[in-house]
Amino acid sequence: MVSFSPLLISVERFKIFNGLNIINFTQISAGGTTTYKAVYIVNDPEKIKLLADYTREEILRLLSIQPMTETQLSKKLRLTKAAVSYHLHLLSQAKLIRVEKTEVEKHGILQKYYLPTAALFIVDPQKIPKEVNAYFIQNQIQYLRGIFSLLKINQKNYSVSSKALEKLAFELLKQLKKVSEKFAKIEVKNEDVETIRMKIYSEALTNLMKQKEWKEIIKKGKA
Repeated sequence: MVSFSPLLISVERFKIFNGLNIINFTQISAGGTTTYKAVYIVNDPEKIKLLADYTREEILRLLSIQPMTETQLSKKLRLTKAAVSYHLHLLSQAKLIRVEKTEVEKHGILQKYYLPTAALFIVDPQKIPKEVNAYFIQNQIQYLRGIFSLLKINQKNYSVSSKALEKLAFELLKQLKKVSEKFAKIEVKNEDVETIRMKIYSEALTNLMKQKEWKEIIKKGKA
C-alpha cells in the first residue's frame, strides 16, 4: 500500500497549478486586509483560452501572493512594460484581475496595484475549446508525472503509459471541478494559496483512487 499524503506534500512544494471556484480568501498587504475568492471555476470558453498562456498564468500566480504594479511585474517576469500591460489589459477585460489600489509615486507617476479576482483558477474540462485542450492536459500530466516519479523511487518497476497518463489527466481535471463545488461555501482566512491548492488536489486524487479503473494504476503502475 502507498500513502499519498506525504507524496502530495512533497510534490506541491515544486509544482504550480491553477485553481477552482468560490472560497473567500483574505490577503494581508501593505494597504491592509483584502478579501476575495480563493478558487474560481472558469467555464467561459473565451476566458479559458485566455488562461492557456504561461505568462498570464504566472501573472495570476504572482498577484495571488501580493498586489503588484505593472512595473513590478515587468521586473519579476523580465518582460517589457508594454508586454505586461498587454496581458494585464486582457485579464482585466475578462474580469480575472482588478485594481486593488492606486498610489502616486515621486515625479507624479500613478501606479496601479493589481489583484486577481480569485486566488486560484481552474477550468471546467467540459468547456475547454479544442485548440487549447492540450495546454491544460499537459499541465495535469506534469503534475501527475511528478507524483509517479516519486512512486518509482520506491517501486523500481513502476511505469504508466503515455495513453493512460493522458486519460488520467483529464479525469483529474473533472475531479478538481467536483471537489471545488464542495468548497463553495467555505470561508478561508489568512491561508496560503498553496495550502488551499494542496487540499483540493489531495481530495481529487483520493477520489480517483476510489475508481476501479485508476486504483491499481495509481498504486502499482504498469498501465
